[in-house]
Amino acid sequence: MDIVKELKTAIKTGKVETGYKMALKLVSKKKVKALVLASNAPEEVTSKVRAVAGEGIPVYQFPGSSWDLGGLCGKPFPVSTVSIIEPGESSILKPEGE
Repeated sequence: MDIVKELKTAIKTGKVETGYKMALKLVSKKKVKALVLASNAPEEVTSKVRAVAGEGIPVYQFPGSSWDLGGLCGKPFPVSTVSIIEPGESSILKPEGE
């Protein structure tokens, strides 16, 4: 799966939120279907997000930096975490190989 392509599609056709604190809040409310972390997200952010996601929420590693992820989301600032609430036409939630 091309995470960049699928994330772009989810941003255009679905519903996503940016930010580490927002991700934690949305996970606690059980509204997140998947999470995307920037490759250079701080270790404490990465470990906390993976811990709250548990087994039920897939966590993807974005190949670029937080600046790249922010740019992809149309933000003029770095973004460490993207929460996928509704994937839209993206196949980001489909298991590999489908």
